[in-house]
Amino acid sequence: MEDASELRNLQSIPRLAPRQMDSHKGTYGHALLLGGSVGMSGALWIAGQTCLRGGAGLVTLAVPDKVQMVLSVAIPCAMTLGLRSNEESGEWWEQIRAPKYRDCVLAIGPGLGRSPESDALVWRCWLEWPHAALFDADALNTLAADRPRFADDCAIPCAPRVLTPHPGEWARLTGNQNIDAARDRRLAAQMARRLRAVVVLKGSRTWVTDGTSCFESRTGNPSLAVGGSGDALTGLITAMMCQGMKPMDAAILGVHLHGLAADLAHESLGTPSTLATDLLDFLPAAFRRLDNESPTPSSR
Repeated sequence: MEDASELRNLQSIPRLAPRQMDSHKGTYGHALLLGGSVGMSGALWIAGQTCLRGGAGLVTLAVPDKVQMVLSVAIPCAMTLGLRSNEESGEWWEQIRAPKYRDCVLAIGPGLGRSPESDALVWRCWLEWPHAALFDADALNTLAADRPRFADDCAIPCAPRVLTPHPGEWARLTGNQNIDAARDRRLAAQMARRLRAVVVLKGSRTWVTDGTSCFESRTGNPSLAVGGSGDALTGLITAMMCQGMKPMDAAILGVHLHGLAADLAHESLGTPSTLATDLLDFLPAAFRRLDNESPTPSSR
């Protein structure tokens, strides 16, 4: 397949299954979010809060122990795991592989930072995490820093992966610095097929592909051009996977709701004044709006 136009173009928005009266928190999955280094703990705060708002039954934030107390107080509905300071990445890996986390959907990257220890952990998660996992922000930068290894067929993950690069991260992953939408979509489809992954190219018209089909977002506006909005998307897509959605469906629904919440925030607050944290307040209305939409909404 040489042209992204050959992909099956999806129009409908997937829906979560209705919640049953006898369900409990375990029914809706457990998300394990890794990141939040010193000075960037807010990124994981946004991802964690959005994951909770998106419907995940349980959320654990795995953060350096230096910031564990901060996030424990800031997000009382989430649990925290303190990654021990001055430890090798192998110790961090053993911490997140404890029995209580063995069935978690993983998301890694928001506020993670870069260090030899975190880089090694990213690669172990990429190759060995046995369930669906999402890679964003510095997790993508870590993979991009060793592009020959990333491109090696020996580095194909053992389970589904979702990659959510913004244009800068995408340029580092591919080594192509010049933005070319048609070429980028073609490369994204090729990457998704090779890795058996889902690639979410974030932008004014966020584009999602699994290598055989694609989806172009019809929601969102420039109010998303602000720090933290990508962390919110990470939390949303992770929440959808926690609730049993396949990665492609989770990515499409997460992208749609993310943009819809931004559209509602724009109507109320205006574009310049909208913050990534405001999306949390408009997500409930976005879910209600989605319930009233036809499965194939019209273009904005």
